[in-house]
Order: sequence, then C-alpha cells, then structure tokens
Amino acid sequence: MRRLTRPLLPLLLGAALAAPAWVAPATPLYPVPNQASAPLRTLPALTRLNLTRCYALWCDVQLGAQRGWILREAVNLPGECRQLVPLGLKNLRRSEAAYLASRDPNRNGLACDDLERPLLAR
Repeated sequence: MRRLTRPLLPLLLGAALAAPAWVAPATPLYPVPNQASAPLRTLPALTRLNLTRCYALWCDVQLGAQRGWILREAVNLPGECRQLVPLGLKNLRRSEAAYLASRDPNRNGLACDDLERPLLAR
C-alpha cells in the first residue's frame, strides 16, 4: 500500500495546497504555459480562481471546471509568506500583483524572499 500512495502524494498535496486567488489585471488563460499557444479565454480583472501551484513565470490555476495557466505576474491572493511560499510564490518582484510592501520587511524589492528563518517561526 505504501508504494502505491507515494507516487500519488505530490498530486494529493497539490490539491491540498490550492488557494483562492484572483487576477489583478485582465489576463489570458492558456491551456499550456506558453504565450505562443492560443488562449482559452481572457479573464477580466478581479476574476476569482483557485491557484494550484506557481513556478518562475507561470501559475497553474482552476476556474470552475476549467484548468489552465496564467502569467505569475497577474495573480494575487491574500495571506502571509508562510502561506504563499509552499504554493511557489517566493521572491515576488514589485512588478507582480502579489507583491506587497508588508511581505517585503527588508525592503529589498523581493517579497517572501527571507527563507532563512523556519517557516513555522514566523
């Protein structure tokens, strides 16, 4: 049984880590993380969605039954860095919608970048 659940663990954790979010500016929803692909549709500003995971440039999201990709710079969500980092939102630049000065206590222009302290101690 243990062998069967181990490969499924990332999928289960990914579903558990999904978080409510929204898009800040209007942004295209893509079927794959590639701007050369035809967008599925354009999401108006403030469209609510579920964020599954973010990477360097892209976020995997779900809007109702539709799953797709949006540029990371367009996504925003509430919470503190200890909640955002496990979703892949770390080193947020000022140009990204999720950047907040309150998430950048050392004022270096990168929010959620101070990972030297344990996440539970924050």
